[in-house]
This record gives sequence, C-alpha cells and structure tokens, in this order.
Amino acid sequence: MTGAARRTAVVIGLMSAALMLAACGGSGTSSSQTSARVVPEHVVRAPKRILAATAPQPNGIIWALAGGHSAGLFEMDSPSGHISGSVSVSGAARSLAESSTGVLGVAIGTNRAGALELLDGRTTKVIRTVALPAPARDVVVGSDGTTFYVLTGWANSASVTIVNSQNGRIRGTVPVPTNTDSIAPDVQQTLLYVLERDGNVSEISISDGKVMARFSVGHDPGLSLALSPDGSQLYVLKGTDAVANVAVVDVATESVRRVLPAPSHCLEVLVSASGGQLFEVAGTAGYGNIQVFAV
Repeated sequence: MTGAARRTAVVIGLMSAALMLAACGGSGTSSSQTSARVVPEHVVRAPKRILAATAPQPNGIIWALAGGHSAGLFEMDSPSGHISGSVSVSGAARSLAESSTGVLGVAIGTNRAGALELLDGRTTKVIRTVALPAPARDVVVGSDGTTFYVLTGWANSASVTIVNSQNGRIRGTVPVPTNTDSIAPDVQQTLLYVLERDGNVSEISISDGKVMARFSVGHDPGLSLALSPDGSQLYVLKGTDAVANVAVVDVATESVRRVLPAPSHCLEVLVSASGGQLFEVAGTAGYGNIQVFAV
C-alpha cells in the first residue's frame, strides 16, 4: 500500500470509528456526549515509528521523535509535514517537549537509568543532560514555558521530577501512582493531573504530594493526557492500538463532556497554544501522522 493510500485508509477508518462512537456512546459515556461524524481538519504526514511530538510553535514548526533501536528528532512544517532537518538521539528516548524559548527536552529511559537531555532547538546541539532518579516515561512543559515535568518510574514506584530548562536544576520531585502513564501540570503549576493506566485521573499537589481528588474517565486504559491553555478542559486519550477515543473532561466538574474519535495506533494528544486545535499523534512501523481536530 502506498503512503497516500495508507493515510486515506486511516482517515476512512477514523470516520467509521466516529460513527460507531456516536451509535455506542463510547466507553463510560452516553451517546449525547459523543460528537457524530467528527473528522480531522487535516492530517500531517510524520515519520514512521513516531513516538511523540511537540505542539506547533508560532512559526508552525513541529518536532517529532521517531525511531526504534535508533531514534531521531525531525523538524517538520505543521501544514505540509515537510521535514527540514533531523538529528540523532538516544535509542532510549521515550518522549519529547519544547519550551517557549526553543529548548527541546528529550526524556530518556533505559532499563537502569533515566535522563532529560536538553537541546537548543535552533542548532540541535545538546546544552546539558540532567540525571533523573529513574527511567523516564513522559515529559511535558509547564505554562511558564520553561519548566519541564518528567515522569519517571521503576516497576514498583514512580515520580515526577521538576526541571528548570534554563539552568538544568531540579526544583523538586513529586510521588505519583506506580501505574501513571501521562502527566499535565495545571496552569498555576501548583497541581499535577496524573493519568493512570486504569483510566483514573488523580490531582496531586506539587508542594506536598497529597492526592487532592481522583475521578474516572472510563474503564479503557489511559494513554495520554493534555490540558487546555486556559486550564478548563482535559483531553484524555484512552483505549488500545485498535480502538481509542479522547474524553473531553470539564475540570471544574470532573465529568466527561463529550468524546472525540482517535485513529488506530494513537500514541499522544497535544493542544495548540490557542486551545482551538487538538493534535492526535499516531504511527506504527509502516506509517506516521498527526491528525488535527477543531475543539
């Protein structure tokens, strides 16, 4: 199958999934919460074996992390998917985020150690490497545009390490549930939203690590979490490689307002700086793309 045909098949499958969701109501939601015939505004071509991506910067640039035993960062134009540059990174790279100042944070997790590698997005040169207490699983950037939050964990423990991207200093560590898959700090950066593998979301105080609240977004496995820029909505990707969807959660009421479709093999959700677009990152060994939805 050609790349164009494959992408067409993915979008057609997505439309079918949207119709099925409208009929069934999705996991843990009613049919009134589900938007019928929701299709992406456009689909951005991405590297095969994509693992993670950054939301577009004001200049339209997206950075994608892709690879298997060896990995690379790919600089992409968000409208066209054109790749203008790339650089090799560790094959143990697991996640990627970008600060407002153009610093790329690459979360690295081997069987024995973890690190956050900080690179200059203009030159792709490594600025510094920050050692972490455990292998890294996920990294996001706070609303201040300079603080990285890195999810790390062993088999029986997990925590979030808070790193200043400007000097590489660790500001603190927050314990989180062992089965945490994805994290997002609130707008004030006083609270962490933590997505667990069982579909529960915990709200954890950054100052003292206390669990302030906990609620469910369905019984499907949690995959990825993103917060809207105004802090009012959480977008929760949940499901399996074959079937997934995105629950749109009202933060104030901790309830699912509606459900959006997600493509098969969806890995991550990201929100645009304006809050008007949701980016769903999907890929396998045979293809990669980023599907853009209006929200």
